[in-house]
This record gives sequence, structure tokens and C-alpha cells, in this order.
Amino acid sequence: MKPTEHPNVEALRQFSVDGRRQLIQAERHARPPLPALAPAIVQHLVFHNDLEGLVDERRACLNICTALGLIPKGELNDQIQAMSDNLSLKWERHTEYSSYTLIGQNVGDAKSFTLWTEQDIGWKHVPGHLLVSLFIGVESEENPIWSDSAHFRFEEMPPLCSSKVMSGTTVIESDMRIGPQGQTRFLVRTQNEEPTRIGRLLQRLIEIESYGALSLLAWKDAKDIGPVLGEAESRLGDITRRLTAIGDEADEAILSDLTELSAFHEASTARTHFRLNASLAYHEIVVRRLSELREERISESQRLANFIQRRLNPAARTYKAILVRQEETAERINRAAQLLRGRIEVAIGKQNQQLLKSMNERAEAQYKLQRTVEGLSVVAITYYALGILTYLAAAIAGQFEWLSVKETVGFSVPFVLLTVWLGIQRLRK
Repeated sequence: MKPTEHPNVEALRQFSVDGRRQLIQAERHARPPLPALAPAIVQHLVFHNDLEGLVDERRACLNICTALGLIPKGELNDQIQAMSDNLSLKWERHTEYSSYTLIGQNVGDAKSFTLWTEQDIGWKHVPGHLLVSLFIGVESEENPIWSDSAHFRFEEMPPLCSSKVMSGTTVIESDMRIGPQGQTRFLVRTQNEEPTRIGRLLQRLIEIESYGALSLLAWKDAKDIGPVLGEAESRLGDITRRLTAIGDEADEAILSDLTELSAFHEASTARTHFRLNASLAYHEIVVRRLSELREERISESQRLANFIQRRLNPAARTYKAILVRQEETAERINRAAQLLRGRIEVAIGKQNQQLLKSMNERAEAQYKLQRTVEGLSVVAITYYALGILTYLAAAIAGQFEWLSVKETVGFSVPFVLLTVWLGIQRLRK
């Protein structure tokens, strides 16, 4: 009897083929190392560019594949893999660069081998600037075909860097210089016959060279930003001294200079912040890949990790120091702005206090003037009221001989004055 499916099973099936989940799963398996078996030859190129030329990069890569007779396989938006019987090509698009990796097997006579970069197959149409050109020869100890060729005739013998990897079954040699054909060269002599392990080793060497060059891409910016930071710190020190000095200098002038300095520092930081942090990230990858090599020292030879870290580590420390210095300078500018803001607030408080005092004085004077006017108003109203009362008393006195106008008006003054004053007081309330 067929079991009854839960109503959510169909929803789970739909979720399993969701596009985002498939994209995440594909990314986990993206950029695998290409397998290789001795003898083999590897060329790796890195072009520094931006994302705007992605369409041109894909077109240039497909043209190169056509010129080499390669069939693209597993083509994605930012990756292209193409291969034939003896040649494999992998193109990858990264954040700020693109890379081409070519691995050839059974190339025939190593002495007459022609580099792919020297062949007219469309390299001039690849956008960007060439940053890394790496050439790796892989040979077995029984058949050292590349050691005797001019391609790997190092300037220093023995080579500058030499060490054992892959549990001592493989030897890496390099002079870490750009050769006559414009390539940095590695010679890999191995006893191992596992293509996947050799492919992973080649991938580590490629990443070490590529990310090492990318990590030093910020070195010029680091050198250029030093004097700029020094100027910002000097101007900040001058503004701070002006803040602490006792004088009549207007706060508006100091605020204007501080605002200009803040904009100047932010602009210089924005120019280098991404580059320095990206180079530090590349340096971390290089250090991780060097540790994954697990090099064993060969007598009288320098390990690859020692040579690379001897220069990259001080550069990385310089990048970190510049980033810390930029952050501290920004914080000091903020503190100076807070000090100036506090001084301005105190000055505004004093001005407000003086303004309130002046307002109080004016209000008091106005009150006194108002009381004076009220007093005069009482007298004036009383005067006019008594005038009217005089006419009234004169009219009444004509009927009564005993009634005196002057006495009547005189006795009425206090009562009229009191009545007017009480009326004005009630009107005020």
C-alpha cells in the first residue's frame, strides 16, 4: 500500500528547486581547481578592471576559446570553462579583476613551446590592465622536461625559493622575478600522480601570486596618503591651539577652518579606505594559502612563505597603521568640533543671559513708565471729571442759594479721585 504523502511534501519539493537555493549550492562548488598531471604547463593572467566591462570580457574570452579550438562547458555569468583533449581554460570574474588560467598537457617539446600569451588569439581585446602573469611548469622527477628548457632558466642558481610540499613528494622552485618573457615562474617537480592534488597545489600557487600582487596594489596609495595625513594632523594641531588660546578670535573663523579640515580628511579617507581594506583581505588569503602549503625546508634554501611574508607582512602592518591613524584623526577632529561647540554654547548662554537681563530692565522701565502713565491718567481723568462736576454744581447752585460751587467741587475731589483710581485698577485686572 502506497503511503499517504504529507500535504507539505509538494511545498518542500518546490523549495528544493528554488532558484536562490540552487544559486547558493552552485556557489559552494564554484571555481574548482583544474586537475593536472605531470608533465603540464600552466599560464595564469590577472587583469585589473571594473564590472562595467563584463560583457566585453566574456566576448573576449569566448573569442580566445574559439581561436584555441576550445569548447565552452559550464558557462556561467562570471565563469567560463572550456577544454579540449590537451588544453583547459578557465575564466573567472571577481570583484575588481578577472583571471585566465590555461593548463596544457602533453605539450610536446618543452624547448620549442610557445606561450599562449605570445600567440595572436585576441589578448589585445581583453579589457583592463595586466597585473599578474604567472608561468608554472609541472614535471615528474623521472622526466624533467622543463628544467632543461630556457623557460625556467632562473637568474639565481640555486633558485631564490625552494621547498618541499605535499608530504615531501613535491618540490617548488622559483626566483620570484619577472622573467625575460614577462612571466613570474614556478617550477613544480613532483612524484605525485594524483591530478586533483596537483590541481589544488597549482591553485594555491596561483592564488598566492595573484592575491599577493593585489595586496601590494595599495602600496602606492599608502605612500601617497602619508603626507596628506601629516598635513591634516598639523592643521588639526593648529586649530586645537587656537581653541585653547585666550583671545578675541571669532569662533566662526575656527569653525570654518575645522569644517574645511573635516571635509579634506573625509575626502582623503574615501580615496583610500576601500583599497587599504581590500589589500588587507587579500593579504589574509595569501597567509592562509601559504599555511595550507605546509612547506618543508630544503637545506640552504628559503621557503616561499618566508620570502613572501617578509614583504607582505610589513605592508599589511602599514595599511593597518594608516587605517588606525585615519580613524584617530577623524575622532580628534570630532573632539575638537565638540570643544568648539561647547565654547559656542557657553558664549550663546552668556549672550542669552545678557539678553534676558536687558529684557528684564526694559520690562521694569516699561512697568515704571506704565505706573507713571496710570498716575497721570488718574489725575487727568479726575481733572476732566471735576470740570464736568463744576458745570453740574453751577447749575444746581442756581436753584439753591446756600450751595457754593467751589466748596462742592473742592469736597468732591477726594471722592472723584478715589473713584477714578478704583476704576483703573479694576480695568487692569
